[in-house]
Amino acid sequence: MSQPSKVKATWIWDLDEMEGSIEDNIEFAEEQEVNLIYLHISIKGLDRERVKAFIEEASAHNIQVYALGGDPNWALDKHQDSLSTFISLVRNYNQDVPNEAGFKGIHMDIEPYLLPEWDAARDEVIAQWMGNVTFLRQEVEKTGQDLQLSGDFPFWVNDLQVPGESESLSSWMLSQLDSMTIMAYRDYTEGKNGIKHIASPLIEQAANQDKSVVIAVNVIKTDEGSYTTFYDSAPGQMEQELNGLNQSFSGHPGYAGIAVHDYSYWKLYRNKE
Repeated sequence: MSQPSKVKATWIWDLDEMEGSIEDNIEFAEEQEVNLIYLHISIKGLDRERVKAFIEEASAHNIQVYALGGDPNWALDKHQDSLSTFISLVRNYNQDVPNEAGFKGIHMDIEPYLLPEWDAARDEVIAQWMGNVTFLRQEVEKTGQDLQLSGDFPFWVNDLQVPGESESLSSWMLSQLDSMTIMAYRDYTEGKNGIKHIASPLIEQAANQDKSVVIAVNVIKTDEGSYTTFYDSAPGQMEQELNGLNQSFSGHPGYAGIAVHDYSYWKLYRNKE
């Protein structure tokens, strides 16, 4: 099982808080031409029947679903057991449901730069992060379920180095993962510091390694600057910018597609039109 040849993805962080029926929500995703959903799963457990119904409905509309896990602490050695619990949860769920109701991948949102240790001991955090990604790769392979492994990364991951080496951290991550989703959070495609500008180095790097990256944009209300989100943009502007992005990277082997963060805010944005 591999990712769709041209990805259009989105994140769902809380299935229980989504308004409307499963069918209505999948209908919206299909209208937006989504073919990949990152669905958050808590290590405390999941509502098996609700998740099963959601994935079956998504599968019926040719939408793949990856199990999404997110915790900055998952970059640290001492939290490796929690990572293992997450993988086991996905493995056990997949074993108990038909193929069309199963997760097709694991998608990680770890973001260790949110930890207080990041500034104080960055190289040590990066080294542990790398160790846990290697551990993840091994645990996913042990499931025997041919799951894709991908993750979210800031666009500046290319500026980080593997501790003690000349290799960039993004290059190393690409070697371990099936795909990377790059958070290129800007509300314009062209120009200096635009989406194309900040994502291009990673697009090129991925192509050189026979990999590809998904470029993500944000539509959530945020205090990180209006230029980082389409939340207050005019109706239709995000689609216009993303169409331009697709045209810019059309046919590029390092470009896998786009992702919109996140589903709930995307739906609100579209309803403004």
